[in-house]
Amino acid sequence: MLYSNPEVLKLLTYNVLEGALPDRLPAVLRVIASADADVVAIQEARYWRRSRREVFRAVSRHLGMRGVLAKANSGFDIAVFSRLPILRYANHGLDTIFLHTTLSVELPTPSGETLTLFVTHLRPDYPSRRREMRLLLEWMRPYRRAHCAMCGDLNSVMAGDPIDRHRIWQDSELREGPKGVIAAVERGGWEDCFRLRNPRAPGFTLGAGRRVARVDYIFASKPLAGALKACRVLRYPELLAASDHSPIWAEFDI
Repeated sequence: MLYSNPEVLKLLTYNVLEGALPDRLPAVLRVIASADADVVAIQEARYWRRSRREVFRAVSRHLGMRGVLAKANSGFDIAVFSRLPILRYANHGLDTIFLHTTLSVELPTPSGETLTLFVTHLRPDYPSRRREMRLLLEWMRPYRRAHCAMCGDLNSVMAGDPIDRHRIWQDSELREGPKGVIAAVERGGWEDCFRLRNPRAPGFTLGAGRRVARVDYIFASKPLAGALKACRVLRYPELLAASDHSPIWAEFDI
């Protein structure tokens, strides 16, 4: 388990693969618990709203965190769980061009600041994914000079990042696909937390055991990036039984 320090805020983002049901959910929960995060952002919380949100509530109880579940246009919902109070939240992407959605939450930090977190899951086809990112950056723009982070599965590779072309399915855009989505985030003034702390590490997140490409990210505003202490892709034996993605963990001294 990672070291717990009440003076910092630890954020985890994780695509759990179609809701992790029914047999993978225990493994997913063990992975999340092992990270000892204060805030957990989940993509593909599919089926968690069934039977009056019974799965969502069971996960919240297991983690000992309060949560928010945002309905997605596709049914691949987004959830956030937090040890900190959730002051406000909004489902931005519902009934928009988003295939899935984008959820924002506001949280009080240990130092008394407010952290705004955007959690998203972009679609796999590039032209539509680029339009989604343009809209997301508009929603994020008012928070560029505040403590703000954006995280999730962006289905995109950064220019210069390695990929394993032999392990990527034949028709995937990741094989030789465009790199403009991540470049747009950086042009907007947002900092790639993993690259700030790991300039040369590949950081593969897609293919938890096979390590195919880096498509999951945590981006931070410049004020929040200045408080970044660590960022890593988590590696546990449990990951192979949990999801096709590895989670990303970041720690901020705020």
